[in-house]
Amino acid sequence: MGTTTTLISLSLVLSVLATAQDEAKKTAHWALVVNSANKCTDTGDAAKATIKKLFLKELTQWPGGLEAKPYAREGASAEQVAFLKLVLGMSEAEIARHWLKMKNMNGTTPPKDVDSERMLLKYVAKTPGAFGVVKIDAAKGAEGVRVLFEF
Repeated sequence: MGTTTTLISLSLVLSVLATAQDEAKKTAHWALVVNSANKCTDTGDAAKATIKKLFLKELTQWPGGLEAKPYAREGASAEQVAFLKLVLGMSEAEIARHWLKMKNMNGTTPPKDVDSERMLLKYVAKTPGAFGVVKIDAAKGAEGVRVLFEF
């Protein structure tokens, strides 16, 4: 009876953990912020597709002609890892290959890395075409920026 009880308990614990993980996946942790003057009205998948092209410098201007200024977080940061996986759909190796290819083709360099949320918010607030990723809590109430989407 001890083994059966243990198995049932283990099964129950695993079920609770799986439910908690599913709920965590549904909860957004990050915000893609843009300068508050940015007129982009894309939402959902369209916004993510636009950001992907702008971040990878496949496009250099926002819809409407405003010059894009993407900012990255440090490669190992949770924000950048989540952005690569959930928005760009790329691994660290894939993004490294992309920038190597872009550098060799036309001299294009990756977006500037920003160490802190505070500095990223400052840069985005100061530059009309700028965008970057921060924790949702950091984006709330930040002056000069607005959240384009959460993920």
